[in-house]
Amino acid sequence: MADIERFGTIGNKAEVHIYTLVCGNVTTRVMDFGATLLSLVAPDQNGNLDDIVLGFDRLEDYFDNPACYGATIGPSANRTDQGEVAIAGTLYHMPGNDGPSLRNNLHTDLKHGIHKRIWDASPSEDGASVCFSLKLSDKEYGLPGNRLLTACYSLESNESEGITLRVRYECSTDAPTFVNMTNHTYWNLAGHASGSILEQTVCVQAQKYLPLRDDNVSLGTVEDVAGTPFDFRQPKALGRDIEQDCDQLRQARGYDHCFCIDNYRPDAPARPALHAESLKSGRVLDISITTPGAHLYTGNWLEDANAKEGAEYRPRYGFAFEPEFWPDNIHHDDWIHPRCEPGHPYAQTILYRFSHK
Repeated sequence: MADIERFGTIGNKAEVHIYTLVCGNVTTRVMDFGATLLSLVAPDQNGNLDDIVLGFDRLEDYFDNPACYGATIGPSANRTDQGEVAIAGTLYHMPGNDGPSLRNNLHTDLKHGIHKRIWDASPSEDGASVCFSLKLSDKEYGLPGNRLLTACYSLESNESEGITLRVRYECSTDAPTFVNMTNHTYWNLAGHASGSILEQTVCVQAQKYLPLRDDNVSLGTVEDVAGTPFDFRQPKALGRDIEQDCDQLRQARGYDHCFCIDNYRPDAPARPALHAESLKSGRVLDISITTPGAHLYTGNWLEDANAKEGAEYRPRYGFAFEPEFWPDNIHHDDWIHPRCEPGHPYAQTILYRFSHK
């Protein structure tokens, strides 16, 4: 059984618990409030252990959490134009919470979303995994269907590949609905309190990316990364091109864009998407995904003075890589759409593999 500890209480005195998973020299902690990843401790090239996930020490700080540290996001991740979702000829509306006059939707519901609710937890007997589940009623968050969401975390060891954190998201429903879940963990491979991530090198398996409109919703075009600051096909430091004279980077204060990850096939196993390294620590993170895209965000708006272990987070102190179906795909018929309907649940997997030089 996973190690379980009480983290605190919310509102009606409902208790929140932390579940600790250990595999070899890697330890991760997740909580049932928001099915949130709280920490991941991994060794550097000298064997020194450090937490490489940004977050807080106190439960109360996750009640606000506008950066969505470690959060499970859904049913709809990223931005949707006017919060509108058309399903089977009916137009549904998610809350307006982003953009001019708050007309668009970001991450479904930032104040009362699934990352702000207590999920039911089912830890495995062997202590290697824990699955969280949450029921949503018909029209909750503006979307149809009585739905059951699950988020499963497991630590696995493979002799040839090292230690992997597997995250599995699923959603079953009794009516056709829209689901596009993601994980919003921020990583700093030199240690969560080590400062800027701009020296860390990244390689993204993407020949194309999605530019943004002025309100940060997908523009609707799919552009080549070649000859742009968005070309990460060969490893380069996150900071190498981030200050280039580029309207897209200037608008977002850095990278905050979806990359169209190569070789997508529905229902195929997870494929490589990102390889990241820290020159300071020698830590290596490889992320494989099953979704068509992933959103690279360089923490351009981070500003938290009360981070865990007395740390302070500032812009570009962590990066997020959020697997997803392309943002606002519901408004683009020629883009790939997630499928979730009776008899065909939504299911996606993220693999985080940890190693060092």
